[in-house]
Amino acid sequence: MMTWLSKHVAGQSIRSWGLQIGLICIAWLVSNQQLDRNMWTLGLAAVLTILTYMSLAKDAQQRSDEQ
Repeated sequence: MMTWLSKHVAGQSIRSWGLQIGLICIAWLVSNQQLDRNMWTLGLAAVLTILTYMSLAKDAQQRSDEQ
């Protein structure tokens, strides 16, 4: 399962794409007022942002290790 999530599509792993799509969905729900703007939403967005950054850093490290 993890090897499938680490497969690169357009320079990023599927894991990174999924995290970014999750962040976009949260932003969309907040803008449509379907999700409240509170500390839980802010915390979830912060966690997704940090996980996305970590995933992109891991992708870059894997690319440099392959070369």
